[in-house]
Amino acid sequence: MTPEVLSSYPQIQKLHVAEVVNYLQRNHWVSVSHPSPRLLVFEKGVDDQGKPIQIVLPSKDDYEDTPYLLAKAVNLLSVLESVSFQEIVKAITVVHVS
Repeated sequence: MTPEVLSSYPQIQKLHVAEVVNYLQRNHWVSVSHPSPRLLVFEKGVDDQGKPIQIVLPSKDDYEDTPYLLAKAVNLLSVLESVSFQEIVKAITVVHVS
C-alpha cells in the first residue's frame, strides 16, 4: 500500500513522532544531522547499491505532512523487517518500561 493511502489509516493518525523516534532508537537506528530543523533523519544499514537506508520524520506532530511521513516510515519498516504494517504500528506503540 502507498504512504498516501496509509496516511489516512486511523493507526497512523494516532501515532506520534516521539513514539516512532523511540522505536527507531530501540532498534539501533542512528540519528543523522539534517539542515532543516523540520526534519529528523535516521539511518541503519545500506541498500543494494551501498547507499544508507534512511527514514525521514517530521520534528513535530502538527505539520501537515506528518501522517504521510509516518506512514512512509512504517511502510519502510514493515518491508525491512518483513512484517505487516499493523505489526510495526503495534511494536511502535507498545510501552517499554525499563
